[in-house]
Amino acid sequence: MAIVPLGTGNDFAGLLGLRPGAFAEALDRLNYQPRAVDALRVTIDQGDGAGRSHLLLNGLGMGFDSDVTANMTRAPARLRGFARYAWSAVATIRELKLTPVTITADGQPLYAGPSGIVAVMNGTRYGGGFRISPDSDVRDGQVNVVAGGDMNRRQLTALMLRVLHGAHLQDPRVHTLAARHVTVRWDAPVRVHLDGDLHGHVTELHVETLPGAVQLLNA
Repeated sequence: MAIVPLGTGNDFAGLLGLRPGAFAEALDRLNYQPRAVDALRVTIDQGDGAGRSHLLLNGLGMGFDSDVTANMTRAPARLRGFARYAWSAVATIRELKLTPVTITADGQPLYAGPSGIVAVMNGTRYGGGFRISPDSDVRDGQVNVVAGGDMNRRQLTALMLRVLHGAHLQDPRVHTLAARHVTVRWDAPVRVHLDGDLHGHVTELHVETLPGAVQLLNA
């Protein structure tokens, strides 16, 4: 595969050092030797007992960041990339809801309690520049799960400002771990995005790392 940075956020492209819209640069890199990067297999239970599998490169988010993605359709058309995400984030914070969640990583409990946001990442960022998982490495054979705990609107706003610089992982309300397999169960349906694309609401999903599954020409 090769990455062409023509999307809305271009977050995985940014991880590779590709600038948004840099089509010519992306084509030049087709002469690079391919390098292996990890991928994710996500199996979703949307409450009907039928599991649906998806393959991802960058990662997924549930709760707040998925609601931000949904609300981006309301943002002014002139806004692009990070500015569009930031506008939507402010609008979404006003509607913050916490739902009880249980997260296990490689079979071990990571967090159980109310949460407004959970991300499972192969890459480091989403939303056009929010560094939600600064410790992620696309070649380490693991995903990084990042979950917010019990917090109010003011606390979430302060936390998201720290996410911009990847400085949020030391917050006691943030729970994070690297693992090969992650299971997330919600007490009520929450919205989910997969590599930035909305996929309805979920109550349970499973994430499996696929080490070195993709050969990237321009990595």
